Amino acid sequence: MKTLGPDGRAVPFSIKVRTFQRNSKTGGSIRQYEKAKMVMAEENPHVDSIRSLQTVNKPRPIMRKNPNHYENKTRNIKVLPQGDIKRINIRFIIELNGQKVIY
Repeated sequence: MKTLGPDGRAVPFSIKVRTFQRNSKTGGSIRQYEKAKMVMAEENPHVDSIRSLQTVNKPRPIMRKNPNHYENKTRNIKVLPQGDIKRINIRFIIELNGQKVIY
């Protein structure tokens, strides 16, 4: 999931994951995403455009709450081609790139 391609961006993968509702503590459905990417901070999201070569990004402070992905055992993935961002729990992953995941 965290591998990078030769261009320095996240590579797409397929994933099958189980949903879970924490407030009612019940299991949900099984979701399969054929093409998804791990959400990572990119230095310049428009790296392929001419505009990115002409301008320099100014770092600006972003005030966000820390998601504590390590403690909560969650990761954010971007479902392609829609671009929807989904939060998944790594303990509920069933398959990754067609291979079963065993904890």
